[in-house]
Amino acid sequence: MQHPIKNIAGYQFITIEDITSMRLQVQNICDQTHLKGTIFISPEGINLSLAGNGTDIDFAIEQLNSECGFKQLLFNTTYAAVIPFRRLLVKAREELVPTGSALDQADKDDQNYITSEMLKQWLDEGKDFTLLDLRNSYEFELGSFDGAQHLQLKYFRDLENACSKLNSVPTNKPIVTFCTGGIRCEKGAAYIAQHGFDQVHQLKGGILDYLQKFRHHHWHGDCFVFDERVSLDHELNPTYAKLCRSCQTALQSIEERFCSACVS
Repeated sequence: MQHPIKNIAGYQFITIEDITSMRLQVQNICDQTHLKGTIFISPEGINLSLAGNGTDIDFAIEQLNSECGFKQLLFNTTYAAVIPFRRLLVKAREELVPTGSALDQADKDDQNYITSEMLKQWLDEGKDFTLLDLRNSYEFELGSFDGAQHLQLKYFRDLENACSKLNSVPTNKPIVTFCTGGIRCEKGAAYIAQHGFDQVHQLKGGILDYLQKFRHHHWHGDCFVFDERVSLDHELNPTYAKLCRSCQTALQSIEERFCSACVS
């Protein structure tokens, strides 16, 4: 097999009363496998990125479902030749995605999902809507959907300070927000809806789900991922791009440790 390593990235928002006990329970499940990656447990749910053989991945998912109550995990699956993590880390934290205080108030249970199939149909038809990238600036610069707008967020937690940028987004037509796998939009879309937008949709499964189904259609560049693969092309193959040590922008072939903008 060319790509024997299975990678999953997923999340579920669910109230966890005792995150210490849950972390230990999840750690015990993973200790029964050879999986590597990162799992965050917080009072609002779970966020995970795991890699290993298919048997171990399937075992972990089944145990997280039956033993821990994560029965509605939303995750994407990709494949690679090697494990893109050096170790396994299961950690408790206050939030699944670092945000500002205003984002904490978002109603994460009231989401209006749009599927990858529907997004492609809208793009094929030339439907009049705003396609809004909620990822960090360096991710947007590496690749995005054709015609997508960006709020120039250096980090996702800057969204609460982006109200002035939202003023340029029309309120009278639909908005489709998207990110890599959907977790940032789970908070971000609801936050945007609180600021005068009543037609806010979230791309279910994020960019990874779309690329898995439709590849390069309406997409340009690569998709940044938070592991040693660095980014995936439109065929979901790892690029192993080198990043600027200062701004995280992908380096050109003639650049070494820093991009030209950071050394100028």
